[in-house]
Amino acid sequence: MIEEVTIKKMHHRSPRRTERAAAHKVAPHVVGRRLQAIQALYSLTGGGTGEQIARAAGLSILSIRPRLTELLEMQLIEDAGTVRKNTFGNNETVWNITKEGEKYVD
Repeated sequence: MIEEVTIKKMHHRSPRRTERAAAHKVAPHVVGRRLQAIQALYSLTGGGTGEQIARAAGLSILSIRPRLTELLEMQLIEDAGTVRKNTFGNNETVWNITKEGEKYVD
């Protein structure tokens, strides 16, 4: 006998694992918004926050943040280990391009 499975309870049981798998599935190449994000980051001296990257790319922060997650999962960017204040006065992670990521901006 098959027991009834409650999807709601299982949903997002391990969001990091599922988000990582989704990023790898849909992002085998750096194109579109991902490419714009990594190129914008490259243009910033000393790395950049999501807000700074969005501004440099001329895009909404709402379209940049998911791309940063994908680029991080692809190991093309990394956390610089520092934070900067954004326009709201909140701390925001500073991102740097990895050696692998530099291949997409030359």
